[in-house]
Amino acid sequence: MSDSLQTARQHQRDGRLAEAAAIYQSLLRVEPQRPDLLHDYGLLHYRAGHPAEGLKYLKRALALQPDAGCFCNAALMHIALGEACEAAQAAEQALRLQPDYPEAANNLALALGMLGRTAEAEAACRKALALRADFPEARFNLANLLREQGDLAASQAEYRALLLQHPDYVAAHVNLGVACELAGDLEAALEAYRAAFRLQPGLVVARLNAGLALQKLHRFREAIGVLRETLKHDDTLVSAHFAIGQCARELNDSAMALAAFRRAAELAPEDAQIRAALSGLLSAQIPGWHFPMLADAARNEAFAAALQKAIRSDMTVLDIGTGSGLLAMLAARAGARHVVACEAHGLIAETAREIVAKNGFAERITVIAKRSTELDPTRDLPHPADLVVAEVLDAGLTGEGMLPTIRDALRRLARPGATVIPAAAQVVAQVMRLPALRAVNPLREICGFDLSPFDRFRNQSAHGVVRLDHEPHEALSAVLPVCRIDFANPPDWVQPQTIAWSAPILHDGPAQALVFWFELWLDDQIMLSTGPDGAMRHWGQAVCWLPEDQPVKAGQTLDFRVIQADSYFEFVPA
Repeated sequence: MSDSLQTARQHQRDGRLAEAAAIYQSLLRVEPQRPDLLHDYGLLHYRAGHPAEGLKYLKRALALQPDAGCFCNAALMHIALGEACEAAQAAEQALRLQPDYPEAANNLALALGMLGRTAEAEAACRKALALRADFPEARFNLANLLREQGDLAASQAEYRALLLQHPDYVAAHVNLGVACELAGDLEAALEAYRAAFRLQPGLVVARLNAGLALQKLHRFREAIGVLRETLKHDDTLVSAHFAIGQCARELNDSAMALAAFRRAAELAPEDAQIRAALSGLLSAQIPGWHFPMLADAARNEAFAAALQKAIRSDMTVLDIGTGSGLLAMLAARAGARHVVACEAHGLIAETAREIVAKNGFAERITVIAKRSTELDPTRDLPHPADLVVAEVLDAGLTGEGMLPTIRDALRRLARPGATVIPAAAQVVAQVMRLPALRAVNPLREICGFDLSPFDRFRNQSAHGVVRLDHEPHEALSAVLPVCRIDFANPPDWVQPQTIAWSAPILHDGPAQALVFWFELWLDDQIMLSTGPDGAMRHWGQAVCWLPEDQPVKAGQTLDFRVIQADSYFEFVPA
């Protein structure tokens, strides 16, 4: 019997648990009431990761014969099960039977710590160390307790004392790092975490903490490297993906940040912080004007009507700058055979594909993540386009590149005589007084201080944007035509052209700016205006400021040179 028991115990020590279990079971069939057998078999279950099953055998052993070691191990199993009160009672029983039992004192400390009785837990740890000075688990538990109580200096001292005696104690390196980090010493924390994963390369918590510490130190590239190594061991770590996204965002690597935030959101879809970070990143990638533009019912209805009138069932349509894919889907719904929708922004193109598929048009609409000028007419289009629709416009009409875009499309991508929507635009202008905005165009004196040097940060482009329905203004002339553009035969203004333009003055006042906007003719009947009283509300009006206020009187004429370029209009006083 004793030889068999010794063999079972040796198997258990060596990790051969199945062999040990078979021997214990055969022995217990002969002596089912033998306390030491029950104790050993219970420990085997605990070591196999089944503390509840192990505890059953220890309780049977204790009912037969109270024993300090058995009570001590029962405390361990209660701790593993989260049963702190029962663990404390078992440890106290062990100490009553054997007051000089350091393991029992240590287990009592663990149980009391779980109960939040930190002062008593610390005393129990110190008792364990008094009974055995070189008791690494007790010193580790004492350091943890001190850290949890906020005594970070004492906690660090205990971790370091432990590591002097046991430099391979990996958990002590990790927790020393935590204590250093809490104390604000990120460099020391980083050193401790690195020591831990040097000893145990697959220790995820050490690598993760090191990566997060590097992030806090603003060493973003190093942080990303360490965090990626961490994910090789466990790709489900939400905090690692999220931290990579934050670091990449700081480095202005939007693609990496987006991929990391998306993976984090996939793993933790209910996490509000991750959702907010992903939303913030996406919104930063996409110009905000998309949303009011899509909400412009007059625009949407007019384009839908024009497409419905123009499209035949045999048509191939090219939609330039598709954005959300709305105009492409309107064309498909109007009966187009096929729509090629191009979008330069990769993320928007990806989303447009999703929207097109969601609405059942995936087979009739092809979304290509390219500028129209990058399209290959033989590979990207099944046929030359019979109709080109493009809403590549800004408040000043041409600032988004509408003219060169349409010229290229008509030359390379469309059949001769192809329909273009919009068909034409009429630019109109009006001499204005804009008193509130004049104070900062250009910037001069504010509150008695000369702020003119700050004017270098003002938009110096040919025109700004104003919303006349939101700004105090006074019209000094009528609304006057400037020029008309036929998009089916677009002008070539690569080299800017200059025309003379005059504005008869109707009212006295200081002329401060030329405000201009456009009437957009989708065909020969459907027209939208971006003016202050127009149907399209999301663009606003363009404004060119006069260098100085120019007093004018009714009946006078104000003369300008209008510079017409591919991407701007500029009004220069003659």
